[in-house]
Amino acid sequence: MMIWLYWRRSRLVIGVAGLALGTLAALIMIAGAVADAGKRPGSATPAAMRRAGEAQRSVTPPSAADPQVHRGLVLMAAAVTACRTVSYRGVQIVAWSSPEGSSSYLLDVWHRSGEPELAEGDGDVDDPGSPAETPGSAAGSGGAVGVLSISEGMLDLLRVNYVIEYAGPGSSSNRPAQIVAVRRHDGTLAARYWLDRQTGLPLRREMFDQSGHRISEGAFIDLELGENGMGLAPPVQGQAWSTYVPLSQRMAPKSRPTAARLTALHADGWPVPSRLAGNMVLAGVTRTAAPSGPVVDASYSDGLSVVSVFMQHGELSGTLPGWHEERVGGLPVYSTVPGQLAEEGLAWSAHGVVFTVIADAPPEAVTEVVAQLPHERHAGFWTRVVRGLKRIGSWFDPFG
Repeated sequence: MMIWLYWRRSRLVIGVAGLALGTLAALIMIAGAVADAGKRPGSATPAAMRRAGEAQRSVTPPSAADPQVHRGLVLMAAAVTACRTVSYRGVQIVAWSSPEGSSSYLLDVWHRSGEPELAEGDGDVDDPGSPAETPGSAAGSGGAVGVLSISEGMLDLLRVNYVIEYAGPGSSSNRPAQIVAVRRHDGTLAARYWLDRQTGLPLRREMFDQSGHRISEGAFIDLELGENGMGLAPPVQGQAWSTYVPLSQRMAPKSRPTAARLTALHADGWPVPSRLAGNMVLAGVTRTAAPSGPVVDASYSDGLSVVSVFMQHGELSGTLPGWHEERVGGLPVYSTVPGQLAEEGLAWSAHGVVFTVIADAPPEAVTEVVAQLPHERHAGFWTRVVRGLKRIGSWFDPFG
């Protein structure tokens, strides 16, 4: 009884003392942790944390009211005009790099004022003698455009998906230039353009991934301005269907395929999506007459990258000379160069249509596009038979 009375009188004092000791121990532990953090290599001191915050803020994209943004938009608008009105002939080099390797090729380009740009590939720079022909795409024809051409529609998409700003003076192809930076909305650098100071014509373009690594570069290595240096241009191979967008108006905002045109495409057996992954908008559809039948070329863009999806009715054979079997996003395809997705051909067939994708876009964007398009995702006949037999056998397996 006396012990109980003693405890009853003393428990308040003991509780307060215990709380004080616990608080003191916690403070000692916190102080030790802070001291250790200051001594650990690579730990973030207050000054380092402040610098990191400033660095993070430094990649915040400028506002639309920023004078550099206004100047960048003015320069890009002038580039669009130059791509439409300046006559030229030149040679462009296009190079792509990735952890798996690198590739490069040459393009001859021609442009007469008021007409669409034409381009013809010279093949891989490293192996110009053996370019692989793309199934169903009329490879080597003069219907394509070079990687530096910018249209009004592309600039509209660029303004929606990116932030454009003037980045200072420079030079390219031995010509004075003005540099324009293209940033994602998180502030990271997506691309840089070198625009000719005299004409506004794009001379060079670099593209970067989210980590800031340069993944591609396109530039004129030879450029002749004016009609006198045009030479003999290739014929235009891609003929536009009357119900679709003409090649000369490709990527113009008011001429993009309407819902009615898409319905007509689908009714004719062409599964053309209105959009692709990565804000890629359908910009135009043309048809090329090939010996094996018509080839439909659906072009998509986010303003910076361009993806061409070629479609032709038929099935791919078991082997394609010069092509390699591989998987992109877990899906079986044929490719011209293993592991190289950007600017290389990827082909497969599904539901009676041969698809070929050629993209001036980062590899991760190409993977998303390939996954979005139709594929034969079901198992083969004998695989289904084996699965069916196993399922039937399980009915009689007392341990299944």
